[in-house]
Amino acid sequence: MIVMFTARRLKPGAWEDFRRAWDPGDARPPGFQRAYHARNIRDEEEIISFGLFDMSEQQYREWREADDAAETRRVDQMSAFVEHEYVSGVYEVVDELE
Repeated sequence: MIVMFTARRLKPGAWEDFRRAWDPGDARPPGFQRAYHARNIRDEEEIISFGLFDMSEQQYREWREADDAAETRRVDQMSAFVEHEYVSGVYEVVDELE
């Protein structure tokens, strides 16, 4: 399982525009299970976004190689609405609690 995670501060009032730019539409990565956006209850401009993907690290790398240009364009479109990105990365799940 792969988790793609980003914590960001949006520009004031940019949530709706950011959300539209974030949406990959039908071009979701392989193994897509679901994605979440969560807002800090003390600061509505601070957003974390994460997606869960049923794929291996190798499958992730193959997807990025094949679709890098499109994903880079999508990220560039989102960045117009972001004031600051605190952390962003692709993580492999190594432990799960139920």
